[in-house]
Parts: sequence; C-alpha cells; structure tokens
Amino acid sequence: MDHSAQHPVDRPPREETPRRRSAHRSRKLVAPLLAGALVAVLAPISASAAAPARVPAGGPPAGGAAEGAQGPCLGGDGSDGWTATSTKIDPKDSYHAYVGNGYLGTRVPPNGTGYAAPGGTTGWPLKTPEYDGSFVSGLYAKGPKNVQGRQAIAAIPTWSTLDVGTGKDTFSSATAPGRISNYRQTLSLRCGFVRTSLTWTAADGRRTDLVYDVLADRNDAHTGAVRLRMTPHWSGAASVTDGLDGRGARRMAPSTAGGGQNGRTMDVGFRTDGTKTDGAVASTLRTGPGVQAQQPRREPQKDKLSNRQRVSFPVRSGRSYELTKYVGVDTALTSRSPRAAADAASRRAADRGWDALFARHSAAWQRLWRSDIEVKGQREMQSWVRSAQYGLLSSTRAGSDNSIGPAGLTSDNYAGEVFWDAETWMYPGLLATHPTLARSIVDYRYKTRAGARANAKKLGYDGLFYPWTSGSKGNLWNECHSWDPPHCKTQNHLMGDISLAAWQYYLATKDTSWLKSRGWPVVKGIAEFWASRVTRNADGSYSIKNVAGPDEYSNGVNDGVFTNAGAATALRNATRVAAILGEKAPASWKTIADKLRIPYDAKKKVFEQYAGYKGTTIKQADTVLLMYPLEWPMSKARAARTLDFYAARTDPDGPAMTDSVHAIDAAAIGKPGCATYTYLQRSIRPFVRGPFNEFSEARGNKAGATDPHAGKPAQDFLTGKGGFLQTFTNGLTGLRLRENAVRLDPMLPPQLSQGVTLRGLHWQGRTYDIEIGAHQTTVRLTAGAPMKIETPEGDKIVSRGVPAVLKTRRPDQTATSNAARCTPATATSEEPGMYAGAAVDGNATTAWVPNAATGTLTVDLGRPTLIGQITPHWTATRPKSYNVQVSRDGKHWSGTGYSGRTTARYVRVTVEGDRTPAAGGKPKPHPGITELSVQRLK
Repeated sequence: MDHSAQHPVDRPPREETPRRRSAHRSRKLVAPLLAGALVAVLAPISASAAAPARVPAGGPPAGGAAEGAQGPCLGGDGSDGWTATSTKIDPKDSYHAYVGNGYLGTRVPPNGTGYAAPGGTTGWPLKTPEYDGSFVSGLYAKGPKNVQGRQAIAAIPTWSTLDVGTGKDTFSSATAPGRISNYRQTLSLRCGFVRTSLTWTAADGRRTDLVYDVLADRNDAHTGAVRLRMTPHWSGAASVTDGLDGRGARRMAPSTAGGGQNGRTMDVGFRTDGTKTDGAVASTLRTGPGVQAQQPRREPQKDKLSNRQRVSFPVRSGRSYELTKYVGVDTALTSRSPRAAADAASRRAADRGWDALFARHSAAWQRLWRSDIEVKGQREMQSWVRSAQYGLLSSTRAGSDNSIGPAGLTSDNYAGEVFWDAETWMYPGLLATHPTLARSIVDYRYKTRAGARANAKKLGYDGLFYPWTSGSKGNLWNECHSWDPPHCKTQNHLMGDISLAAWQYYLATKDTSWLKSRGWPVVKGIAEFWASRVTRNADGSYSIKNVAGPDEYSNGVNDGVFTNAGAATALRNATRVAAILGEKAPASWKTIADKLRIPYDAKKKVFEQYAGYKGTTIKQADTVLLMYPLEWPMSKARAARTLDFYAARTDPDGPAMTDSVHAIDAAAIGKPGCATYTYLQRSIRPFVRGPFNEFSEARGNKAGATDPHAGKPAQDFLTGKGGFLQTFTNGLTGLRLRENAVRLDPMLPPQLSQGVTLRGLHWQGRTYDIEIGAHQTTVRLTAGAPMKIETPEGDKIVSRGVPAVLKTRRPDQTATSNAARCTPATATSEEPGMYAGAAVDGNATTAWVPNAATGTLTVDLGRPTLIGQITPHWTATRPKSYNVQVSRDGKHWSGTGYSGRTTARYVRVTVEGDRTPAAGGKPKPHPGITELSVQRLK
C-alpha cells in the first residue's frame, strides 16, 4: 500500500539528497564552497548603492557584479550545452522554456512571467487550445466532453505572474514584442531555472529594465519562486502585482477553502473535476531593500480560481529594486490540509529568502548532474544530449510513485497520461544514471495494481491488466482514451513492457526487499494475465490473438512478434523472480513461454511482425525491439536482416523515438560502415525545435502520416528524448544488465571520434564512468565495491583505482573497396531524416534525399585517392538525369560526367528530379541516393 497516497500527512517535504555511501573529506569541503559560489553568482542588486543603469547592447544588466562573470549557472556561451538562449520573441514559436522539480512544473512564456496561450491546437486526444500550463505530478481530473470525460492531467492556476505597472501601463505576459528591446531569455539546465531580461518601453515612453528568474525548487518539492529585479529609467510611482491566474487552470473548479489572503500570503483553493481532489496554490510576496511599500493590497477577482495582490512604491531613475514571490502548492494526495500545507510551503520558502533557496535548489540540481554525458567536439549534439537529460530530470523525483507522460510536466499533450513510453523509452536511460528517479516509474504500476486487477477480472482474465493509457488509478474505462481502434484492450504488449521494467530495476539495484514487496506483486500478476490470455493451438503451441503491437497501423492481428516475445520474457522472468524470493511459480509459465509462437519468415529470413504480415508500412519501431530491449536470441546476421527490413518500411513521419532503437540495434550488430550515426542523427535532428532544444513528436505537422487520429505533434516529447538518450547509455556502450554483472560492448562511429564519456552511471550500489575513445574504452569505478563486467574480450573486474580497458569497436574501419564509405559528406539540401551521410554509411536502407527536385551530394575522400567506377544507388524515386564530377582540390572539377580511372579527393553527384506536380497538385517525391560507391583502385 502507498501510505503517503492513502493516508496523507502534513509534513515538510524530504530534501532530495543522495545516500552517502562513501563521502570523502574533499566533498565535504567543496559543498560549502559551492553553495557560497552559487549565492554569489545570483546575488541580489543592492538598491541603495545602485548607480544609474546603462543598458549594454546585449540587454539590461543581469544583476550583481558576480553575475556578469562566468558562473556555474549562466556562464559560457552555451557551447557546452549547459544553457540555451533566445534573443528574440517569435509569436509563432510555441516551444517555450520550462522548469520542473519532478512534482511541480510550469512553462515560462517569452515575456518571463504569467499566463500565455501561444495559439494552435494540441493533438490527440484532447485537441484543445495550446497554453503555457502549470502541472502537479499525479494530479488528474475528469476530461472534457470530446474525450467522454476520461481522465486527463489537471492544470493548476498559473503561479509565475509578477506584473509591473507604471502610470496607466502594465508589463505582463501579454505585452507586445514591439514594446520590448534588449531581449534575452536563458534556460540554465545546470541549475534548473529560466532567466528573462529585457527593456520595456511603456506607452508613455518610460523605459524599465526587467529581469525575471523562475524556478520550481528542486530542494523542496512543493515550492516555486519568481524573482523580479527592475531598474527604471524614470522616477515616480511603480507597482508590482503578484498573481495566481485562473486562466491557466484546466479541469478544476474553485473550492470553498481558498481565495484568501493573510498578510503577504494569498492563496487559491481548487477541486479537480470528477476525481474531486482538493488542492491549493499560495504565494507570499517579499520586497527587497529600497522598496518602500505598504502591506500588499488584494485585488478583487471575478474568477474564483484567480487571486492578485499589489504593492505600490516610489522609484528613482537608475536605482534597482527587487521583489520575489514564493509559491507553495499542495493537494489532498499528499496532505490532509492542502491549503494550510500550500501556505506553509510558501511561507517556508519566503523565510529562507531567495539566496538560501536558490543555493539549495541549484546544489540539488548539480547533484543530479553528477550523472552526465559528455560528447566531445560536438557542440550541437552536446546541447541536445543535455536538453534531453533536463527534460527527464524535470519530470521525475525520488520518493515519488507517479510515472511520466509523453510530455512530462511540460504540457497536457496526450492528456498527461502514462503510456508504454514511460517503461520502454524514458525509463532505461534514467535507470542507468538515476535509479532513484527511475523507481517512480515502476512504483506507479505497483500503486495502480488494484485498478489493473479489476480490469483483468472484468475482461475475463487473471492477474493484472494495465490500461494502454492511465491516470490516477489505472481504471481501464475511466482513464484509457484509445477505443477506435480499441488499443485500450489490444495493446497487450504493455504488460510485457511493465514486467521487463520491474525486472530491470532489480538487475540495476539488487534490491531484494523492493522485489519482494513491490516488484513481485506486479511481475506475478502480469504472468498470471499472460497465462490466462494465451490460446492453445492444436499442435501444442500457444498464440495470443487479436492484438495491436507497437506499430499502431496494424490492429486486431494474431501473434504479434513483440507482444509474444514480451509475454514469453515476462513469464520466464516471473519464474526467476519466484526462485529468488523462494516463491512457487506454476510450471505452466515456463511451458507457455517455451511454446509461444514467434512468427518468422523463413524465405526472407526475418522475424514477421505478426502472423501473415505482408510488408506494409509501419508507424514506429516494433519488431526491431526484439534485439533491444528484449535481447531475444538471434544471430547478428538475422538481426541485421530484420533491422534493415523494418527500417525500410517505417513511416518517416511517425513518432520521434523509432530511430533511436534503430541506432542501438545497429551499434550492437556492428555491420561494416557507420549506419549507427545515421540513425543517431535521424533520432534527433528532425525533431529539435526552438532555441531551447525541445522535442517535437514528429518531423512534420502530424505524428503519423496515415493515422486518422493523429494531430499536432506533442511537445516537449520526452519519449523521443528518452530514446535518444538510450543511444548513448545503451547503444554506444552496449550496456546490458545482468544479475551479477553488467555487459559492455562499446563502439564508436567515426563522426564521434573525439569520444563520448558517461559519468555517474549506477549499478547495484556502485557508481562508475565509461569513457569511450576512438580506439579504447576505459571503465572506472568511482564508488562502491568491485564490479564484474562481461565483455567480448572476457570477464573483467573493475575496482577503485583499477580500471578496465576495453577495445572500442569501429565498424567503419572494416576493410572495403568503397573509398567513399564513412567519409564526410555534405549536400546542398536534405529532407529531414534523409541526410548526406546516409549515402556513404554502408547501409542501403538509409538514404540521402535533397529537399528539392535538384540537389548535389559532395563526398570528401580525405586525401587524393586512385579511384575507378563511381556508382550511385538510387532510392525508389530515380532522377530524370544526373552527373558525376571529381576534383583534387574541391575547386576545379572535371567535366560534367565521369568514368574510368583517375586520382581525386572529392566526388560530387548532382541529381535532377521531376518538377511536374503529381496528382492533386502535390510535388512528386525527390530522387535520392541510398549508397554512393566509389571504387578504390590499388
């Protein structure tokens, strides 16, 4: 039983600090120095001593003297991936920055404060107007009529509002970009906050420099804060209004216990629709030195989900003034008296003050960043990696039993509900780096097992049946949204995904107590479900009928290969867990696992996606998941054929996570060439949006070209970010978990030859680093007992001071007669996902396609090379014409064609496609090159 959820108590939240297994004196000495440095970095402006402000070209002053220097939170130019910055307001960009602490999350609009609705409509299932929302993990409500009232995540009143008034004009989230200059908004990933600095020109011409800092306190889950520093270039009366804005609330109504004010603290009480969960948001406003203001005055509001309090004070030109609001949020899920608890959290933060709060908050974030991924020499890739990590860290919290929706705490896309995305795509990377955070995902399934058992019983099965999409309780009919087609009933592979995640948690932690109390009830219940779900065939084999696999374009099929393999794996793992715990497992579990049909096409020598599969287009990764994460037994040749077969049939407009598993599979297979990097690029480049490197669910404007239900792609799509991270944690490293060891088989594509380092990985109480170099990989134990690693070179033991050195696999260095393979390639244009490097990666499944009817591909062989025949291999769309040219220096090119024998360093191919429109006026597909062969002569 989840005691905190069933019997809430009022208590200060536990600080999110790691257990100290082997704290060293050096760490004890560094900690206070770090905290002091953080305070200095964000020291407040002294109002009494401020000189008249001079606005530099880059924007208004950021704050105290230390802030102008390089610091741990905002230092550098962003090339290290620790910051992301926007210097202009784009009304068309809805990928706004956000902050989150795993319990509380909020979007920060471009103006740095308040509620904003950028326009547009969200995708399936809600299909409601987009907005910058504030969310609480696990807080669900009855959804709107268009989803038949099925649950969706609730949005609480927007709490970041601090509006500035001068005369008859007010700066707010609605202030037009034309009134704003010297603009700069920066997300600090290292310290988990957003800073917005700008100069506002009011209607009467008065100019005021404003700096907003917004955070969701990582140290205190129920707390957020907004600091405003203003420097007017005028003298007179100013006002600041602290707002809790009900326009941001969704799926809730005001409660009777809210909307009050007590001194400098005000609050709003709410009750969620349908689920009837009470909660409150509170705000305490504190003024800094030099702000000569009376007690805040409450402003009456027609909307009972809103509350506002205002302070007025005189200002002098050139002086700086500071005001901070401290926000508390709580609900009946974690407190018996949520209003009192929210007020207490708000006042607790205010009593600490900004400096102490920020120091503890940023120190908590930097503890999380002890687990990090460094991609050397790749500025863009590094920023993407850290953005992906930030997205997952912002939506998870140690000690929680709430899982992650596809967009985490950043929006209500996908109704904020929990899918297989959590276990399969987001969980593994967290498990490798932050197992205490990953645990919340598996504990959520333990928390909702009563709903899963009731679902199974009502459907006529034994054990546990989890809904395809779930919210607060896991009730299939109240929470699951996908009924046409009926994925709520047919996406049965989810049960295998959940069971695998529970087993992986045990492998990662060796926590037998957790396994017995929380893991076993879930693993056992899922095994019972599978045993009752199968159908025995006349030949003694077993089938699972009427299912939908991960490929959502195929529905109502029999013997889905990933579903069946996942069921067999779940039954075998359940048998093993029973043995570990001294429990009894029915013999039928093993019998069914051994005799489940696994469709295989003997003619094509690939696994069939399901019985009778005809090679149709698939929406997303399905059969390729056999290799990873299931580790289904197969030869590398069979794995390579299966990967190539299904990668070629995957909808390029499908969800963003597919190519990440392609990259992991390609890395494990090690086929000569560098397709791993092509898939790595395809898993990230088509989907990155906006200055803050957020993820779109799809490369275009719809997630699935032929899916009738698909709408605008989700954002920030943490599912895709989680898959992308796995290409590093489990792809390049070859990391696989075992009961008494970890298996490593590192590789590196040539494009990452400067190396990749993964720091702060965790396994069974140990912490270790993996440094993948161009030729060798070093594994170092940084904490804990010696650990065993399995490698292709044999088993090795790693201990403190005694690292293991492994060979780094380099499939690109396999001998070849193709002088162009894995050489640098560029193009005049590229369709998203169809990049130049794909034409020389050694894999005919991938391709370069120009983003126009005409395009040129140029390949650098690295040095003048004696070459012979040059052969472009075409995609299904061939060009109307093409020509090949060669050059020694990249400046002087030979003729308009080429054949024969010559010495050249550069090769380029220009293609000309069909410019006439296809039926319906749409442009015809552009021609492309799957592989460019350049014969190397001796």
